[in-house]
Amino acid sequence: MHTTRLLISGVTMAALAITAPAQADIEGAYDHDEIPRVAGSNIVYFDRTEFDRITIPTGPYDGDAFESAETLEGEVLKLSYTFDNPDISTLQIKRNYIDALEARGFEMLYAESHDALGSGAGRSFYNASDLFSRGARDCCRLATRASNRDLRYIAARSADGSVLAGIAAFNERRVPGPAVEIAVVTSAVMGTEMDHQPMTAGEMETGLIEEGRVAVQDILFEFDSARILPESSNALATVAELMGDASGLQLLVVGHTDNTGSYDYNLSLSMARAQAVVDYLTRQHGISGQRLQAAGAGMMAPITTNRTEDGRALNRRVELVEMQN
Repeated sequence: MHTTRLLISGVTMAALAITAPAQADIEGAYDHDEIPRVAGSNIVYFDRTEFDRITIPTGPYDGDAFESAETLEGEVLKLSYTFDNPDISTLQIKRNYIDALEARGFEMLYAESHDALGSGAGRSFYNASDLFSRGARDCCRLATRASNRDLRYIAARSADGSVLAGIAAFNERRVPGPAVEIAVVTSAVMGTEMDHQPMTAGEMETGLIEEGRVAVQDILFEFDSARILPESSNALATVAELMGDASGLQLLVVGHTDNTGSYDYNLSLSMARAQAVVDYLTRQHGISGQRLQAAGAGMMAPITTNRTEDGRALNRRVELVEMQN
């Protein structure tokens, strides 16, 4: 699963077939399942972070900022490779990665080289991205002279948007031949399973005591509407149970949206949804309206990224906030 090799392809490239045995990867290292390696390369640096946010440049660096970039949250792998055969060129490496990724359905978001990336034959681009790790003892540093650097870069995204990668190939300063550095994030929403579990009245009360607020993910609405969906009835009954058990409890009911649409629209929609919850609790469960106050926060307080559908789903929520008597 973690030993897939990306073979050098093409008539001219075949002449550089690797014959020497590859060095062993460092202990515990492996390739990303969707991004195979070039044959004859070995992993000299590996780092995995369970959940983080990284930004992948998708345009050149002008000295102040990148023209464009993509950001994704999830599991992050950072890998560095060197090669047994120092005669493999960075152009060969770049083309093989493009071919292999496109064959797997990836979209090439950006692929450039040298000065087209940024000043100093791409050195400014590489440094400003702060994307790649230099954790290996003997790798990886750009060649000192710009004429020898031969930096090439690819930004790619999987067809379903769940994998985002930045790949840099360049001539290395300390060892003969090229090196490859990869930063790749696989989309995930932290704590999704827990966030979507139906809450008990006791859990809601604990959240209010410890945090002063609690998000109720299971109060759902029709698309672009404040009409409450029937499957929300259990969650709303639990809120009513909470208020029945704590007769002095007063709640601010706050509606939240994702960032789809304008600020004013989302603010209005979130307020309408919060009011719909207040009306439901007073009408269906006999909760006094004096104990409830509706408020709308729109898109102003996300709890996770709005760049994925799973993240937007978590941001569309109703929160209960304890008010002073």
